[in-house]
Amino acid sequence: MNGSAWGKVGSGVLSLLIATDLVVAVLAYVGAFAARIYFPLPWTEHLLPFTPVMNVAHPVALLAVTQLCLLYAFGLYDLRTLGQRGGTLGRVATALGIQLLAAGAWFFFRNDDSFPRSVLAAFWLLNTLGVTGARVWLSRWLAGGGSLRVILVGAAADVEAFATGLADLHPAPRLEVVGVVGIQDSDGQTPSASGAPWLGCVDALPEFLRRTAVDEVILVSAASWKDTLVERLTHLPAETGRPRMLVVPSVYDVLVGRVSSLRLHDIPLVEVLQQPAENFAFLVKSAVDRALAGVLLILSLPLIGLAAGLVKLSSPGPAFYRQRRIGRHEKEFTLYKLRTMRTDAEAETGPVLADVADPRVTAVGRHLRTTRIDELPQLFNVLGGSMSLVGPRPERPEFVAEFRRVIPGYIERFQVRPGVTGLAQINAGYRTSAELKLKYDLSYIYNYSLWLDLRVLAETVKIVLTRQGM
Repeated sequence: MNGSAWGKVGSGVLSLLIATDLVVAVLAYVGAFAARIYFPLPWTEHLLPFTPVMNVAHPVALLAVTQLCLLYAFGLYDLRTLGQRGGTLGRVATALGIQLLAAGAWFFFRNDDSFPRSVLAAFWLLNTLGVTGARVWLSRWLAGGGSLRVILVGAAADVEAFATGLADLHPAPRLEVVGVVGIQDSDGQTPSASGAPWLGCVDALPEFLRRTAVDEVILVSAASWKDTLVERLTHLPAETGRPRMLVVPSVYDVLVGRVSSLRLHDIPLVEVLQQPAENFAFLVKSAVDRALAGVLLILSLPLIGLAAGLVKLSSPGPAFYRQRRIGRHEKEFTLYKLRTMRTDAEAETGPVLADVADPRVTAVGRHLRTTRIDELPQLFNVLGGSMSLVGPRPERPEFVAEFRRVIPGYIERFQVRPGVTGLAQINAGYRTSAELKLKYDLSYIYNYSLWLDLRVLAETVKIVLTRQGM
């Protein structure tokens, strides 16, 4: 399957999934009634008469809406999961099980006894099998379409960092890195660490593309003199009054970016150093954060209490963990979490970033991390104003000092309150570098809207339910 073919398939596959799920829901609903009318089922005393079927209230709209929402929440519209084996049946059964409970509650509160509840059970079974079967067929169809052939272009170090990030992704179809092209002469280069051969410098790329079928060329950008200058300007003391900085965009900048309405006579300008705090949406965000955090905290207090008891019983030490983090305007604050590691986790090593299979994590702590229950006490931070529900994740002072020194523009993330979750957390994993996560953080800051917050929160719920790594 070439790039253009996959583009057509990929653009329509989500619509196909949604349409298929709705058709499956309708067929499963009709099939459930047919089964009750014509076939004796276990735990039913008699067949369902046909005449009353036409007189009951049919919750078809409720089932359709809950079906789409719950399948989305459980990550079943994420195209990257289609090629993964295992787990699909369990997630579909769980999502549609919640749908079954919602339908049952709907009839209960309407005080409607005319609808045969056994139909809902048959509907859940048929619906689960149909939705799962559709995804199994689609995943096999996509797997048979081959790989997407790509070439990476850039400096060796930048390309290797990017290729490492690709290894953590599971897109459909699979990505096959055909080769790596350097931005300078690369005579004598050996195959890259990503396993793809080094094809030479950019001058040879057009000729290679004429001879070889390639679907996509990915340009991996490196820091330029503009990035270095912006980094130096961001370190100006606040009391000096940091100047506004504007860039005259190239044609490429206009093609890939969003040029603002600023201009000097007839020259378009792009604002680089902005002030997100001046955005009205950020003012509304604070009120929405605290109101929503208050509701979430009330709902989660029993769960926090139960988890705290398990932590206390399973390993020596306090149930809650307090740690110094850096927040807005680089001010320190105390972050609250449920303890997931041994109390002496850093006694010998000092501050160390956590890893996916960190041996310092306790048995209970590993489950709390997988389900993100350990993050719930941070709702107190949101209520106190030191954090937001969505924003760049706060780092420890030791790591911030290092990242500020080696990552251009890192200080920009401190213009807003840190978040319990963020754009980087729903798109990147544990092994994603801090530099790549910063790009997500800055994209969030400079493109902020309340709708973006809602989207990040919805994606976070999906990740928690599917237990994917953040």
